[in-house]
Amino acid sequence: MKIIKKIIRAILFRTNHRYHLISEKAGQVYYSLFGSKVECNICHYKANILNSDSWHQFSVCPNCGNGVRQRLLWATLTSTKDWNIDKIIKNRAVLHFAPEKALSGLIEPVAQKYKTADLLAEGYTYPDIDYNMDISDMHQLQDMEYDCIIACDVLEHVYDDKKALREVHRVLSKGGHCIFTVPQKDNLEKTYEDLAVTDPKEREEKFGQIDHLRIYGNDFVQAMNAAGFDTIEVDENNFDKKQQVKNVLFPPVLSNHPLATNYRKIFIGHKS
Repeated sequence: MKIIKKIIRAILFRTNHRYHLISEKAGQVYYSLFGSKVECNICHYKANILNSDSWHQFSVCPNCGNGVRQRLLWATLTSTKDWNIDKIIKNRAVLHFAPEKALSGLIEPVAQKYKTADLLAEGYTYPDIDYNMDISDMHQLQDMEYDCIIACDVLEHVYDDKKALREVHRVLSKGGHCIFTVPQKDNLEKTYEDLAVTDPKEREEKFGQIDHLRIYGNDFVQAMNAAGFDTIEVDENNFDKKQQVKNVLFPPVLSNHPLATNYRKIFIGHKS
């Protein structure tokens, strides 16, 4: 075993960039045999550390590209008692806005009906989208047509997010669920919105991205409740410390960016 370990380590750490693919395959063999510090719970990529982006260090899976919010969502669907995939998605009609490819591949086979949607604005391209529509105006859909609606980091792009929440409530069946994530500035109590800001640079400075219209605060739950949902929040504290660290359900290093969402939450709304 020690000899095998040495051989794999040599392949993993000593090959040059030309043999990167071989190195990655060897790396997964190595970590599968001898263990890893972290593992993406979506694609099961194993490593001792994940990649970084401009906002968060060591939080992005180099294989599927998903970050904390997607892994936290999948952990919610696979590791909780009350909001797991069997209860809110299996054999149900699911509408997924701005679908993440890796998550789509896991959700679609479980759902009875699975459709995708997005408003295909300039600069954004999603192949195989079923509905090109605004989440705040889903006139193509009937009342109570879907049992679950998923929209991760979508509402900050929408001009009237309150109307969007009401539309989601309309389209959901009785007993159905919606799942949201939104970018929230750390320790911001009230959502900051200024629709008069149209300059992309100013939007980036105020809201974190050139096409964002607001930065959410801790009042997002109240906004969901006002739209008619019974809302719960799921964060890393819903999971034991071992799973938090192993699946990187919380940034290993807190970002010092003034608009960073260090404390990601999954918002689940129930239509009674």
